[in-house]
Amino acid sequence: MPSYKNTVAFYCSDFPKTLFPLDVNRFLIENYAGELGKLVYERITHQKKGELTFLPQTRAYAAKPHYHLRRTAKLDPVAEFFIYDLIYRNRAGFAGSGSKHRRSFGYRFIGGEPVSAMNSFREFRQAIKAAMDSFGFCAKFDVSAYFNSIYHHDLVTWFNNVARSEQDSEFFDKFLKQTNSGRSIDCLPHGLYPTKMLGAHFLSFIEHGSRLDSDLTLRFMDDIYIFSDQEADVLRDFVALQHMLGERGLTVNPSKTKIGDVEYVDVEQHVDVLRASLLERRALAVTGSGVDLDAESSGDSLTAEETDYLVNLLRDPEIAEEDAELVLALMRDHSSDVLENLEEFLRRFPNLSKSIFHFCAHVEDKSDVLAVIRSLLASDAELTEFQLFWIAKIFEEYLTELSDVDTIVHRLYEHSNATDLSRAKLLEIKDRRFGLAELREEHLRTGQSGWLSWSSAVGARAEKKRNRNHLLGYFANGSPLNQLIATCVQRAP
Repeated sequence: MPSYKNTVAFYCSDFPKTLFPLDVNRFLIENYAGELGKLVYERITHQKKGELTFLPQTRAYAAKPHYHLRRTAKLDPVAEFFIYDLIYRNRAGFAGSGSKHRRSFGYRFIGGEPVSAMNSFREFRQAIKAAMDSFGFCAKFDVSAYFNSIYHHDLVTWFNNVARSEQDSEFFDKFLKQTNSGRSIDCLPHGLYPTKMLGAHFLSFIEHGSRLDSDLTLRFMDDIYIFSDQEADVLRDFVALQHMLGERGLTVNPSKTKIGDVEYVDVEQHVDVLRASLLERRALAVTGSGVDLDAESSGDSLTAEETDYLVNLLRDPEIAEEDAELVLALMRDHSSDVLENLEEFLRRFPNLSKSIFHFCAHVEDKSDVLAVIRSLLASDAELTEFQLFWIAKIFEEYLTELSDVDTIVHRLYEHSNATDLSRAKLLEIKDRRFGLAELREEHLRTGQSGWLSWSSAVGARAEKKRNRNHLLGYFANGSPLNQLIATCVQRAP
């Protein structure tokens, strides 16, 4: 059986940073990659008539700032294993431009390891700052709904030129076609390092093309800057790039486009010095790229002046989402000041649910977190799938050993906006309490194949082996993936 040690390491390093990290996938990929590889490469990619296919994936909605939703798909364990393995094997094809005038940042491997998105984004911002000081004119823009607009066949054609073999390109084509039920766009899931690599390097024609006249281009994913001392060069290249993007069915986002002298484009220069210092600590540009920088901020203690600044932000009843994010990232040593605002943050800012999960690790008395969650769930707050998922993560990580928490599971599971993914997060918790054992049994006895039964099977590790194996017998008959999960859970200690 082939070794997937490096694929597993790649996956495990990225797992906490993903949008919907489910332990169903981690349990299988971390412990049974060989069995997954056998299923993928013997029965799916080399499919014969009547054999298996990649399953259509579950549509999911992560949060973006200001109540916007990020439409994506949550990959099942087989599909998720495949995309990490495929991209790891083909990592050498994702190289930089090698030009000091046409630079791209992030999402590649160096020395067999994925580069840190955090560090790459810092380098990108530093390069922008240096260019703002060196050139007179700039264009700044990004691609509208980039990931949701990439055309399947364009992506496969491009990948065929960077893959180690045409066979891998064929596998990738099959993966996109079958996981997206044949749809030609909106085929690339968000939030996974390998798909971010694909998205970042699909635009490498910007660095490799010869149609640009400006002195410098800088790019992180689809955030693009053009610099020159000649305004005509910037305008000409901005138009040329729109044509190049248009050839791939992509368009520039007008609301985020700025063109002109650098003082007009450089929004960071208008931020006060103290705030700029705090933003630097957080490594979040005002012109942010949606980079996931969870739990990565400066380790230096805040000065008294900085603390006062953040406390004043907290006191603002109309605090903006970006300010709330800054507070959550930097005031972890002052959690008592933040706690009284935590419910309001959860209610008003769905996009910060994951940041709040990380913040809760720094709250000394977790009963304070419980009080916030209980109050929120008892209210009439309109909670999204993403919020419910990360509240379930907060429950699993921080609240299960507290008293009187049974109602939390019930309210999350029965919430009017609960989805299979948010419920799966609860069902996979390795615990028999809170009514979870009974909920899991309901799903396992049906023999159905889907997130509710898969997560119930993995959560059944909380049962004694004899009871667990009895329930898994019903579940295993539902599908080949059910059978694989059942076999792996039965082997678990």
